[in-house]
Amino acid sequence: MSRTEQLAHWVELNHTGQIKRYTGQPVFSHLATVAEMAKPVVFMGYEIGLCHDLLEDTDTTANQLVETLTGFGYGIAEARYIADSVTELTDVYVPSAYPHLGKKARKEKEAIRLQTISAAAQTIKYCDLIDNMQVVIQYEERQVVAEYLRKKKLLIESMVKGDERLRHMALQVIKKARPAASPKT
Repeated sequence: MSRTEQLAHWVELNHTGQIKRYTGQPVFSHLATVAEMAKPVVFMGYEIGLCHDLLEDTDTTANQLVETLTGFGYGIAEARYIADSVTELTDVYVPSAYPHLGKKARKEKEAIRLQTISAAAQTIKYCDLIDNMQVVIQYEERQVVAEYLRKKKLLIESMVKGDERLRHMALQVIKKARPAASPKT
């Protein structure tokens, strides 16, 4: 097995039992979609895309990720780059770390933080948002979709360092969905 195949298998195992909201599909299907979207535009984009939720949604640490990657044949610099990018994509303003902040305040701080992450990490975030938005648009009620897309549009507009083509694609997902999501826009 190639190192990317080993990584994909390992990531899938780490996310075993996790199901994507709305679709009922394994979370790994979302991770693979993000990875494929990022692969041609970001150095190590496939790997970062596969791992982008790993630190947030599993018990894996950044150090364990580096060790695993080097065990699969990635160089130490590659492994650290992947782990650092995944760390950038991992929510910081979570209830356990900031119990005194309400959800709205945490989301606002997280959005501000995402403006500061690297171009590569922002590009992966665009891919993540594209896939997530398409699912929400398909399965959620119109009023929920309209508010969700309003927030995502503000987020994407504030993240300007990533791949411009994917950023534009993310904004187009919103633009195309808006008439269906809200009769006012």
